[in-house]
Amino acid sequence: MTETPSDRDEKTKTDRTDDAIPDVSEELHFRSADEECAATLYLPDDPGENETPCVVMGNGISMTRRDGVPRFAERFAEAGIAALSFDFRHLGDSDGEPRQLIDYERQRDDFDAAIDFARTLEGIDDDRIAAWGYSFGGGHVLPVAADDDRLAAAISMFPMLDGLGFVRQYGLANNARYVAAAARAAIGRRLIRMPITGPPGSRAVLNHAEAAPGFDAVCAEDSGWRNEFLAKPSQLIGEIRPVREASSVRCPVLFCLGTEDTIVPLGAIERAAEGAPESELRRYPIGHFEGFLDAFEDVVDDQLDFLDTHL
Repeated sequence: MTETPSDRDEKTKTDRTDDAIPDVSEELHFRSADEECAATLYLPDDPGENETPCVVMGNGISMTRRDGVPRFAERFAEAGIAALSFDFRHLGDSDGEPRQLIDYERQRDDFDAAIDFARTLEGIDDDRIAAWGYSFGGGHVLPVAADDDRLAAAISMFPMLDGLGFVRQYGLANNARYVAAAARAAIGRRLIRMPITGPPGSRAVLNHAEAAPGFDAVCAEDSGWRNEFLAKPSQLIGEIRPVREASSVRCPVLFCLGTEDTIVPLGAIERAAEGAPESELRRYPIGHFEGFLDAFEDVVDDQLDFLDTHL
């Protein structure tokens, strides 16, 4: 089933990026390995007498829990569903040195720890937990869900599911820059260091035309987001392929795909939706960031319908 967004709910950039934490939220911390992750719990105004379902939310590459995510979390809470957003280690308000390290194995462990933490919270129904991820975090959702038989549902929003496909569409010059940076880092026994985003032709990891304006529009002023990417030379982008986990996910999964998205491989999202035993795919004629912006109402409405059905 495919639906596309309308032109309703036009907002100014100021409106779209006002991600102040509301009164119904609570600042928390949980342990992942031997370090602490910062989290924000959004609760319904009137949860009632019954325990509340909860969506655990992980953001995109280098992004924090204050970037775009609050709009979705607040809407979930308004609908009676708690939301727990968190910063991966090395990012935002969470522990971890060096800062800005993007370690996909650690991030998946953080996601697991966040879900375990949500199950311990008072008033939360530990059998009605959903995983929600955007972009790089949307890729984490598949292996996390594949390893957790208790998850009730998962949402993978404009996810990066195939690093090999990303490398293929990244371009020869960009790949050469990244390989050279990885080689220098390996020889010097240090981390790869590059900007996250920049204009087309720059040495940034995401130098697509929509990338820099998208980060600028979505990232909140108080988020602590930094345009810096550190990675281990041993973690090659082409080897990060969550699409291969789709067939092992047993809970219902909603995939959101932007047909104008130039950052993540779209074919991998379609293959994942075909491979997951119980999945839904929603297509929107938008780019990678517009689910937080002009198309927010359409995307969040679909997600609420999905969560209402499965939670």
